[in-house]
Amino acid sequence: MKLVLLSGSFHKNSRSIYILKEIKRFYPEFEMIIPKLDELPFYSEDLDKQRPEIVLELFSLVENVDGIIVCSPEYNHSIPAVLKNAIDWISRPAFNSVLKDKPVTIITQGQSPVGGARAQAHLKLVFDSTLSNIHMTHEMMISGVDNVLDMDGKITDEKVVKRLKRHIDNFIMKIKE
Repeated sequence: MKLVLLSGSFHKNSRSIYILKEIKRFYPEFEMIIPKLDELPFYSEDLDKQRPEIVLELFSLVENVDGIIVCSPEYNHSIPAVLKNAIDWISRPAFNSVLKDKPVTIITQGQSPVGGARAQAHLKLVFDSTLSNIHMTHEMMISGVDNVLDMDGKITDEKVVKRLKRHIDNFIMKIKE
């Protein structure tokens, strides 16, 4: 199975990247790719007519995977711009993009007790508009994220590991159906 892992943040201590790398570590039998979304130009209809090479690479990557795992923080009660920009690019052409019918699962994380709940809701709304196949399950939000990761970005809270593995196991099972 081949999966693309989309992060909503790319700073040097990105908790989303740490969590996605942990997922890769939990499932070494799968090919999982984390593209650098922060290198994409801002979406523009002008550029859409002759897409930059980096955008074409993202299109090809998404088109050729079995599913998408998103992990994101919440910025100002919503989706980080870097992630929204990537979704805007790969959602073209509208209603017939590489996202149409593509299985997507969403994980949010944050230091707050709600763990990115509003970003989770906004991401569902955005992916629904792209006709993606959103993984309908208990929401996977990691609250108090700084307390579950060690200095190397490894998840140290066994309850979080168990919940995360259950979430991804269920997503993989849905893809295989």
